[in-house]
Amino acid sequence: MVRALGLSLCVGSLLAAAFGARASATVLFQTGFEPFEGYDPGRDLAGQNDWIAFASDLEGNTAPLGGNGLLRPPIAGFTGQAAYIGFNAATNTADFNVWRPVNLKPQSSDLPVVRFRVVMQIEDSTTVAPHFDDFRWSAYNTLGERLFTLDFDNETLTINFVLDDDRGFQPTGFAFNNGEPYDLVITMNFARNLWTAEVNEVVVVNAAPITTRRAQLDLGDIDAVWAIRTPGQPGDNFMIFDDYLITAESVTSIPPRLVPVGVLNGNKFIVRVLGEPGVKYALEASNDFTHWTEVGQAVAQSPGGVAEFEDWFDRLATMKVYRARSVTP
Repeated sequence: MVRALGLSLCVGSLLAAAFGARASATVLFQTGFEPFEGYDPGRDLAGQNDWIAFASDLEGNTAPLGGNGLLRPPIAGFTGQAAYIGFNAATNTADFNVWRPVNLKPQSSDLPVVRFRVVMQIEDSTTVAPHFDDFRWSAYNTLGERLFTLDFDNETLTINFVLDDDRGFQPTGFAFNNGEPYDLVITMNFARNLWTAEVNEVVVVNAAPITTRRAQLDLGDIDAVWAIRTPGQPGDNFMIFDDYLITAESVTSIPPRLVPVGVLNGNKFIVRVLGEPGVKYALEASNDFTHWTEVGQAVAQSPGGVAEFEDWFDRLATMKVYRARSVTP
């Protein structure tokens, strides 16, 4: 079953949400692609402010550079200027990447978690070029090795991912729509070799390995990718992206997310915590956002990083809110 993406998680009068202490963050790179930052909409994105592009054909040979650049407003869902990749490509181009190097080699125990945020939107192909391609976000290490990819398939409108394990693309079970902006957050814990992806605050990939091949665990760059299904027949589809931000944060694990499963056995409300395998989490509940009571503690299981909790379901309660936190050993 493919599920549509939502913005909140509610069941009846019960609300499940993840809360945690604010982590201090070091900005590694941030841009809104605005003119005051030095971005010229009359030029390609590649070549400006250290952005780089590379195109390849089916054999992996270098191909002429294709579509990338900057768009002026108005763009539905965006403010100011935004970047794009796609729309037009040279003959026989198979893949087109654009990226801005970060070259982070995590060594400090105070900054083990890196978070990538971007607002993105995929515009569909038209009858002028009625072909449908894939748009992706791929993480590479400083050796240029691809670690993992989150894929937005514009033919099936599904979200998929691929690791460096030769298993190919795996479905997340989630879908997206053309012409709608989405908030994407990818969180990487290099200390524990785990990554999680959220779209509109919904976890679509949880606690997957950054590398399965013991590749070097650092971050060279996060690429916007246009993967053309049939070289020589690209669609005129394209991906808009804005508010590109990469931070390193002073937390020891990826913050948990909560999923309300529902009421079972008549009076038990099941809450699922999506976290990191082997980490112990405490679930707390409140009726007023002020007074919190611990429901219980559980260790997230491996693989998957899921812990489940049961709480008494009060049908007379006007609201009940849950939060989760990791428990220091």
